[in-house]
Parts: sequence; C-alpha cells; structure tokens
Amino acid sequence: MTGGSEPSAPGDLRRFFSFLDEGRLPAALEALIEGYIQVKTGKPFGDPMVLARLRRAIVAQKRVYWRSGTDRSISYRSGYSVLAYLAYQFPVYYFQSCRILGQMASRGELAGEIRAVDLGTGPGVIPLALITLARYLPGFSAGVLAVEPSAEHREAFDYLVNGFTEPGDTVRVRSVLAADARTVPDEQIPAGIDLLVLSNVLNELPGDAATRSRFVMRWLTHLGEEGTALLVEPADLRNSTALREVQRELVREGFHVHHPCRSVWGSTCGPVPCWSFEEAPPVRETRLQEALAAGSLEPFRYRNTDIKFSSAVLRRAPPPRIPCQGLDRRRLSPLSQLPRHLGRRIACLASVMSGELGDYRSHVRKLCDGTARSPVFAVLPAFHVTPENRAVLDAPYGTVLHLRGVLVRRNPRTRAFNLLVSRVSTAAPCREQQL
Repeated sequence: MTGGSEPSAPGDLRRFFSFLDEGRLPAALEALIEGYIQVKTGKPFGDPMVLARLRRAIVAQKRVYWRSGTDRSISYRSGYSVLAYLAYQFPVYYFQSCRILGQMASRGELAGEIRAVDLGTGPGVIPLALITLARYLPGFSAGVLAVEPSAEHREAFDYLVNGFTEPGDTVRVRSVLAADARTVPDEQIPAGIDLLVLSNVLNELPGDAATRSRFVMRWLTHLGEEGTALLVEPADLRNSTALREVQRELVREGFHVHHPCRSVWGSTCGPVPCWSFEEAPPVRETRLQEALAAGSLEPFRYRNTDIKFSSAVLRRAPPPRIPCQGLDRRRLSPLSQLPRHLGRRIACLASVMSGELGDYRSHVRKLCDGTARSPVFAVLPAFHVTPENRAVLDAPYGTVLHLRGVLVRRNPRTRAFNLLVSRVSTAAPCREQQL
C-alpha cells in the first residue's frame, strides 16, 4: 500500500504527493466537469432530473464493469454513459494516474522532454494527469497523442483538457486521434515513443492473453530505445490476473518488468495465477458525488473514493540490479525451493506485492521473487513485531526485502507457503544500484 509521500521523491515531487494524499480534485477540474454536464444537459448543476438520470447510468455502468465473460461490452456511445463516468469513475482514475506517473518520475522513468501516446484515453485522464505532474516537476515536458474511438469521450476530452490547460504548461496535447487503437495504421503511429500508456484498455479487448499481447506488441515496436510502457488495470481478481498473463507474454517477447515485481534471480514468472494490486489513500468526494448521494436511499452507490489498481511498467532494457550490499546469494533460497525447506528458517530476497492482507493480530504481505510456483506470504504476528523486522509492515508496494530467519510453513487449504516472521527474524529493504 502506498501511504503518504514517496520516500525517494525529490523535493518538488513531495509537494505533488502531498497534493495526492489530500485527495481533493483541483477546483478548476471539478468546475470543468460540472460545467460540461450543464452544457450537455442544458440544465443547472443539481437539477433533480439530471441527477436521477446520472444515478441510473452509474448503476448500469457498474453492472457492466463487473460482468465477466463474452457478454461483457462497455459502450460510451450515449451522452449519459460518459457523464456517469465523469461523475463516478473520473476522480479516482485521475488521482490513480497522477500517483502512478509520480512514482515513475520518482524512479527516474519520466524525465526531460518525452513523447507520450495514450491509447483509449477516454475523457483525457492520462493527459490531465501529465499536465498536473508537470506543474510540480521542473524540467519535465511532454507532447501527447491520445487515441479514442468514442465521439462522446472525444467531446469530453476537448472540453476538459483544453479548459484545464494553462498558458505556461509544458505538456502539449494534440487533437485526439479518432480511431480504435487496434486498427490505427502503422504509418499513423509515431516513432520513438517515450511513454506508451494503456490504462483500463486490456480488459475491454476480446481474446486471450496471447491475443491481447500481440495488440500491445504492435505498439511496443514503436517505442524508443529508452521508451517505457505502462499497463494499468482494475484490481479485481479477473482483470488483475489477466494483466499478469499479458505481462508474461510481453516478457517472452524480450521486454523487462521494472515495476512492481522484480525478477530477483533473473528468471521469468511461471504460470502461477498472480493477483497483486496496489492501494493508495482514498480521494475526497466531489460536490457532484455528494449531490448524487444526498438524493438517494442508497448513497453508497454513488460515492467512489477508494484507489486500488494493478499495473506493470515494462522497458526493453533490464532494470537496475538489486545488490543488497555484502549479501552472499549462495545463502539465499529462491521461493521455488520452499518445498525443500519446510519447517526450517531461511533467508531470501522477495518483492512486496500487496498491502496489508491480515489484521491487527497478524500482518500478512504477499511476496514474489519471480521463481515461485505457489503463492507466498510473509506472516508477522503482532506480538512478534520488532524494529528489526518492521520493514515487513512499512515497505512500500514493490520494495525488495532481504528476509532472514523466517520459518517456512505450508498452508494446505490455500496451497500457499507462509514465511513466518518472528522476533528472531529480520527484514530490510534492498537499495537499487544502476548497471
């Protein structure tokens, strides 16, 4: 779980993460959303008929989002479907995108002037997040090409992005390319892309992981040598695990995962289903959500404040090494070898791949080192917490931990392995070192 400012962020980005932690939509952006709804409906803000129609559209949209199988089809052809998205989904996706991009900037993956392409941009969440980030990050600039097939979304994009842009902004957003990203001709795809974003796109594509990865690969071939691809999907079991399946296909094609998981031993992830997602501080309700909730017998249906998402950052070049200075890897056990160490205490390296999964009595974090053939969890009972092992609780999502003296146990009910962290165990984050 990401809670609070990123510890490695430079000073300017600390202000950015403080803004994100506050969770209040920028006043100008909130006013633009309200203004757009008034323009589209011809009614003043808070009109009871408009609010009633928005409630119905939100409920219908949520029902489709959680539907699985071949009958799942999300459409944004009607005006109220986009207005419902702006009212309910947009605030969370905006802050989520800002946080992901801010994390990338703090890791040095966004710097200088970049060429960005946003596939399935919707009403412009990613361009708006880039504009916001640039206002806190001196020296950063971007040219953005957004692709969107829905005319209703493109209309909202123009209203919001143009209205939010200020004269001094260093992010320049081109007119939206009106096209389905699957059918854009190669000659219309710019060369040397520095940042390719697919946010909530894969789950709307038909086919299996191999089919979806072929779609992504066609765009990845246009990345520059130092280019980065960002894939973001919802945190639910089906979409999160589907993202990791596409990720594995892309790794087979020669790309390397830079975040959130790290291949500690240089191997590629096996076929184990991986449900892993990140959480961030909740956002504040907007005035529009408060108005929708106030007139309903079920107000919770129209409040959307929780941020949970799955993501993958991939590049052609391998990520930096994880040295853990003075560490003798011969004394470490890959997680694939846990069946040989049942009942023993071991040392290992592993990435933290979840927030808190336990409770106040026993803390639980998901772990991965790229070799595991079964799910692995670090389990730290509350009465065993010490300053020497507290990193299990405090390490941000994606951190590689050096664990020592952890007891290997197997949970036959879940077919998972637990690494029991006790008072004799230690846990320390590893610091990265450039190749």
